[in-house]
Amino acid sequence: MVTIIEDILDEVKRAETKHPEWPSDIIHASAIVGEESGELTRACLQFIYEGGSKLEARKEAIQVACTAIRFLKALDELHYIPSKSF
Repeated sequence: MVTIIEDILDEVKRAETKHPEWPSDIIHASAIVGEESGELTRACLQFIYEGGSKLEARKEAIQVACTAIRFLKALDELHYIPSKSF
C-alpha cells in the first residue's frame, strides 16, 4: 500500500511540474478526472479483449488518483459561473 501511495504522490509532483495550470472552473477540472477514468476503462478493456497489460491499467489508475488529488487540492478555489441562457 505504501508503494501505491508513493507512486500516486510522485505522479502528482510530475503532473504539477509538467502541467502547472489547473482549471479554475469546477466542470473543466472534473472533466480531467473523468478523462483519466475513461483511459483506465480503456486500459482494462484492452487487458480483457486485446492482450493489454495490468501494468497499463495500474498506470492509468494512478493517473486517476493523481487528477482526483489535484481536483481536491483546488476544490476551495474552483468555481462555476452559470451561462445566462441555455
